[in-house]
Amino acid sequence: MTDLGCSTREQYAVLVRIMTRWNDYDMLGHVNNVEYYRYYETAILTLLQETGLDWLHDPVFPLAAENGCRFLRPVSAGGSIEVGIRIAHLGNSSVRYEVAVFVPDEPASFATGFFVHVFIERKTGRPTSIPEFVRAHFEAQCATDQNDKPRWVADARLLPG
Repeated sequence: MTDLGCSTREQYAVLVRIMTRWNDYDMLGHVNNVEYYRYYETAILTLLQETGLDWLHDPVFPLAAENGCRFLRPVSAGGSIEVGIRIAHLGNSSVRYEVAVFVPDEPASFATGFFVHVFIERKTGRPTSIPEFVRAHFEAQCATDQNDKPRWVADARLLPG
């Protein structure tokens, strides 16, 4: 398992900008803990949307199997956050993403975490191989992970389209 301690943007292949909402914050003016998982999911679905997979209709779809978050410091009220994503492990039927939350103009992460998807065959409900076109996109992200600058995605996308 990779260390989930503090990280920098350069350690991620993709950065997704996500606008925060009023209801993301608790009564102390910080992002509520559950929202970090929503941010992770939004960034990961943005990456999945790029693959062309239609997880609402295709015969194979990703299902969340495990996730976790290490809260390093609170995110105060602001307009947006940035979520870094990297592919930490690409298996036959699963992928493990590592993610981090950043605040604009701050160099270090405010939270780090992981998220595991298992690809499921819709007809049987059983794990199945990751579709080749999805695997190819994920492998390309792993290759760009070696670069010193992440790829920016300005608008998060939640649904295939």
